[in-house]
Amino acid sequence: MQKKKITRRDFIRASSVAVGAGLVAACTPQTVVQTQIVQQTSVVKETSVVKETEIVSQVVTATPVPTQPPEPAVMDIWAITTVEDLNAEWKPDPNNAEFKKQWWTGGMIRLQAKAFLDKHPGVTLKITGHSWDWDLRQNEYLALAAGITPDTGYGEAYVTEFAILGVYAPVSEDVANLFAPGTLRAQLIDGKHYGLSETTGANVLFINNNVLKKAGLDPAKKPESWDQLLADAQAVQKVNNDPKWGNNAFFNYLAEQESIGSILRIAGFFEQNNTPIGSDLGVPTINTPGAADVWVWYNSMLHTSTDNALLKMEAGSELGSVDAFNNGVIAYKISWTNDATTVGTDANVDVDAVQLPIPTGGKHATNLVGNQINSPFKNGPNPELALDYIELSCADQAAQEFKPNGCGIWIPSLKSILENFATYDKLDGFKSDVSKKLVRVTMQAALDPGTGPIPGWPKNGGRIWNAWNDMYSRIWKGNLDKAAIQTELDALQTTVEGLVKKSG
Repeated sequence: MQKKKITRRDFIRASSVAVGAGLVAACTPQTVVQTQIVQQTSVVKETSVVKETEIVSQVVTATPVPTQPPEPAVMDIWAITTVEDLNAEWKPDPNNAEFKKQWWTGGMIRLQAKAFLDKHPGVTLKITGHSWDWDLRQNEYLALAAGITPDTGYGEAYVTEFAILGVYAPVSEDVANLFAPGTLRAQLIDGKHYGLSETTGANVLFINNNVLKKAGLDPAKKPESWDQLLADAQAVQKVNNDPKWGNNAFFNYLAEQESIGSILRIAGFFEQNNTPIGSDLGVPTINTPGAADVWVWYNSMLHTSTDNALLKMEAGSELGSVDAFNNGVIAYKISWTNDATTVGTDANVDVDAVQLPIPTGGKHATNLVGNQINSPFKNGPNPELALDYIELSCADQAAQEFKPNGCGIWIPSLKSILENFATYDKLDGFKSDVSKKLVRVTMQAALDPGTGPIPGWPKNGGRIWNAWNDMYSRIWKGNLDKAAIQTELDALQTTVEGLVKKSG
């Protein structure tokens, strides 16, 4: 506070200014500077006289007019299933009404909601399910087009497409660093993450040791290279004969079976060879030098099993691939975490899992399956709360551990959990020690720096994968050589380049 000495004449002039300032303060609801008059006196015997006067500046804030408190926020949370009442009893019992409607997702969503509502007790969550995969993509586009953007979204195969559109808000990098890097790559743009993974899964190689012994192979000598795996599979093929299915060694999904399922199980091979089929953000590199070599090796692996067996070994068909593996019809199977749910149910089956063998000059890598990423919309009804919801719900350890400890199928994506893969024991959703052993290998694989998603095409993802699968079928059915495969790759590269530029 600064003091200024004035004369008596100045004092009178200042007094009038002070009155005017007081009137302004009374009429205007804002902060003003009010001048306060303070007189100093000196006492001479019994007479008091004014010696001098000071003007003191003082900040005075007017009291605002009372306003109505804001209405409690109601958040529009998109999820894999609808939860109408978070307070309704949910328990893993087939007779429980909530469990019948929501399965294990209902339990996990409740834990996610609790993690958020503990910090935001006045907020209401409207949690609605919007399907999966292609249907989910359409629902999200419809909501954006109609101007009814929710607070949060989710997905797997098409999450990158929406991140590229710029509809999501970036999450805190401190929180993103809690997750295995590969689980967030689909939402990483210019160094920022636009979502967090609530669950994940990773591909590894399952091996039936009993079949290997029949072929004279030592189960302790696990395949570490592509060349060794192919040689072992060819040795198995010669002796592993089934009266109905023929001589078989190896299984993986074919293009005829699923639009995206096939690529989800082979993309890791291209990553391993440093020839990925595209960037995480959807720049195609399908015909890059060396990619044809991957196809030559992979095609040779497929042809260690009969065509008829490959076509009929899948879920819901005449011969499920898991049954074929357990029964020794095949010895090797590319499998993600979910497959351990059924592979390990027979404790008498001598099976192992290893990370995918690598090519000469290649690296350890695999691809993620079941990697659900949840994201906050930046222009939704409650953008700040949406960001908090994603960070609090996805990073909650109890929610992350819920599914593998209940239904199985998925594994957590938090680094702090995956790093303890060797001894991690909250895997009661996987019903035997055998299956838990297999799952721990997928947890290790999910941590690998080379692990990541399939490419996130910015446009026409469905059409691109259909074109990919058409090529895949021609390579497999024709057992094409390297030159013919390169021709196919060149043509597909041109097709995909056109599709990522084309609206639709």
